Parts: sequence; structure tokens; C-alpha cells
Amino acid sequence: MVPHHTPGRPSLRLLTTAEALQEQSEGALLLDTRPAERFARLFIRGAVQIGLQGPFASWAAMLIRPTQPIALLAADLEDAEEARIRLARVGLESVTGYALAQEQRWLEGGVSVASMSIHGTRSLNTVLQNNPTIQLVDVRSRSEWLKGHLPGAISLPLLDLESKGQFIDPSRPSLVYCYEGYRATTAASILLKGGAGDVAILIDGIEGWLASGLPLETTTAR
Repeated sequence: MVPHHTPGRPSLRLLTTAEALQEQSEGALLLDTRPAERFARLFIRGAVQIGLQGPFASWAAMLIRPTQPIALLAADLEDAEEARIRLARVGLESVTGYALAQEQRWLEGGVSVASMSIHGTRSLNTVLQNNPTIQLVDVRSRSEWLKGHLPGAISLPLLDLESKGQFIDPSRPSLVYCYEGYRATTAASILLKGGAGDVAILIDGIEGWLASGLPLETTTAR
């Protein structure tokens, strides 16, 4: 594929995985733009996921400092270019380049990778029964929380994760949810980057819970 670029903007530099990891070691944010399911299957440790197929730029603008160097991880050049354009529109212009998300090469090359489990609300009771130490973490906003949340969940809005992530117990596994899964994946990646040990995603969140006809809890956040 021949690289394309916006007129007046230099072509996006293709990084090898080793170069992307070097950028990360020097302070760049590895920003993985892949969808939740593919990211969860295998990702580079320390990467933050914000899915391109969603309100990508809005959340990037809220979560990333304007001066933060960014090395993109993308499925292909087209996604990488789209991510750069959308980041630039919200003032995030310090993109150093992009690396292709090549999971098999990561495994063969000894890259430090991880994965996370994805669950649905239909299996939630079984998951909690099998491991009662799991803490449910609701990463929606406070106003969303007050309208109702999953029974026993902890309120920890996505925008507060870096400053208040210590309010969850790192020795216990966490199951993160939002309304429909988009924010949950981003939140899970941030928690793992911050040192949380065992994090999974409830991919259908409140939407799936309500679709199953289950009641929400409206007590004060804990």
C-alpha cells in the first residue's frame, strides 16, 4: 500500500514494533486504536486503547495531554491515518508514527503482551459466583451512576481513573463496565497500565443488563 497523507502534513512514519516500544520507553503513549474484542485478545503491555470505531477523538482529547507524544498501534495504514487526522482536530498533534498490530509477530518476537477476558451480562452471575472477590467497577459519569448501576458496583468514572484508581483494591480482580462497552475497554487498559493485576470487561454493560430485564441499584456510590 502506498502511504497517503493530508496535503501540508508529512506522511505518517511506519514504526517497527521495536521502534514503537522504544518510543514508549522514552515517554510516548502507545495508543491502540483497534476494537475492544481484538485489543482484549492480545495487546502490548502499557498500551492504552481508544477504539477508532466510536467517539475516538472526544475521549482522546479528554484523556491525553496536548503535548503527550503518541505512537499509534493500528490494524492498517488507513486506520492509522484516520486516527492521526481525528487526533489533530482536537489538538493532539504529537503523533510520532504508527506500528501495525501484528499479534503473531509480537508473540514470535518475545514482546511483552497481555490479554483480558470479555464477559457478557448473561454470564455475570456465574462469573461472580465462581469468584466472589471480583469487584465490579462502573466507569460511567457520576450523573449516569446516580440513575442506576449494577448491584454492588464501585463508581470510578473514566475521567478520574488516573487520579482515583487507588480506590479499587489491586489485589482483587476487577470487572469493568460502562453503558455499552466502549469506555470499559479504555478504562481497563488504563487500569492495567497503572498496575492493576487482573482486569476484565463486561462488554455489554448497563445496556445488556437492562435488556435482560434485570433491576439496577440506586443506592449511594461506595
